[in-house]
Amino acid sequence: MKIFLLYLFLFILGCLLGWVIEVLFRRYFSAKKWVNPGFMKGPWLPLYGFGVITMFSMCYLVISFFPESLRFYNPLGGLFGRDYVSGPSVADLIPIALMWIGMVALEFLAGLIFIKGFHVKLWDYSNMKGNVMGIICPVFNLIWLAVAVLFYYGVNPFLYVGASHAYAYMFGGDGEVAHFGFLFALGVAYGLFLWDLVASLDLFSKISKFSRESGILDKYEDIKGKWESLSKEAKSKMFAALPEKKVNPNVEKLKQKVAEAVYIDPEKEKEKGANYDESGRPVKTEGNTKDDSSLD
Repeated sequence: MKIFLLYLFLFILGCLLGWVIEVLFRRYFSAKKWVNPGFMKGPWLPLYGFGVITMFSMCYLVISFFPESLRFYNPLGGLFGRDYVSGPSVADLIPIALMWIGMVALEFLAGLIFIKGFHVKLWDYSNMKGNVMGIICPVFNLIWLAVAVLFYYGVNPFLYVGASHAYAYMFGGDGEVAHFGFLFALGVAYGLFLWDLVASLDLFSKISKFSRESGILDKYEDIKGKWESLSKEAKSKMFAALPEKKVNPNVEKLKQKVAEAVYIDPEKEKEKGANYDESGRPVKTEGNTKDDSSLD
């Protein structure tokens, strides 16, 4: 029960921090606007919650159960019961590799569940070279490797200390009964999380059913197409009136080479918008009308 409560704490913490990271990433790097990432309406991203648990567990299993002769990165000492202090070593490749594989597998499984079960693409790598079903691709696999390295060296030792303090707080005193205040706060957080989860899934279901029965989706796409056409025309006129931008040919060549190496069709990627509608909700995958009862 104690370990279970600790993992509940780490999961909800990962959900919240992951949501903050994704919001900032979409605002400043991908969508260039404020959107609510994921399929839930509140500040939760379960994928990151599971990710934190996966990486934390991989570190725990490797460092705790591998032979003492293998000295893993342990800058603060006492990490998972190992009292020595140690810097980076070759042995660190073991937990890093396992975390990397675990995160790629988690991303693939989560993407597959939402595409097949809910017909929703929370992300789309279909224009990336080497992609598998548009869910995972080499470029983002390397990003997960970087995440595993950063987590192992920059987060894990401190997360362990934080988790130890949280554990001591939860089960202070006689060490048998969890702190009431912690249980209450955790219960409120999970109550909001579960309510949001149920509400979000119902929302997808209602939108899917209503859009198919009323034909509003076709009307929406028609209006959207006309609006995009007018918007492009207005933007063209605006940019034509602006002073001509100086282009560095060397920089442009480098960008083109990177795009050709990463994307299947670089030109298509330039025109591709974020995988969210105007309200910031995930868009429905196209061409799937076999199961009208499926969630959207």
